[in-house]
Amino acid sequence: MSVHLLQTATSVLLKDPTASLGDVAKAAGVGRTTLHKRFPTRTDLVRAVANDALDLIDSVACEVDFDSDDALEDLMTRLVALGPRVEFLLRFPGLERDAELRARIEAMDQPVLDLITRLQGTRLRRDLPAWWILHTLYAGLFNAWEAISYGRLAPLDAPRFVLTTVFEGVASAGATDRT
Repeated sequence: MSVHLLQTATSVLLKDPTASLGDVAKAAGVGRTTLHKRFPTRTDLVRAVANDALDLIDSVACEVDFDSDDALEDLMTRLVALGPRVEFLLRFPGLERDAELRARIEAMDQPVLDLITRLQGTRLRRDLPAWWILHTLYAGLFNAWEAISYGRLAPLDAPRFVLTTVFEGVASAGATDRT
């Protein structure tokens, strides 16, 4: 029940960030009392959904060889597959104000930042800060998940779209540099 409940809560809260515990309970097919026993407050439920997403990311990150030349491709492919359960972290308002969640996110970002720093000057631009490139990756993931949910993008194409945008940008071949 726990995974189903968290998946349902993720879906409900992404559709309506103001949804109540009652809305989540109804969508999950459980009584409100049952939900309140597990999550006494809406904040507890939101934190549990966010921590579940962070646990998923952590499990995926543990499978990536960050020393490999294709680590970024591997990571993006794995993150795209996680879909809305991780999209919640990028889209749900207020999570950045939770110090515990913010600390977890920053700790999980570090290996990716280290990878980006290592790739700067070879595959990635050196003149952009690593944090900017990281947030560009996250924005690409968000756009991919959104496009997948609207039926505009096949999940198998999403990592390539994100990585092409990061590695090559969106300028046409032969376009002059205007920055």
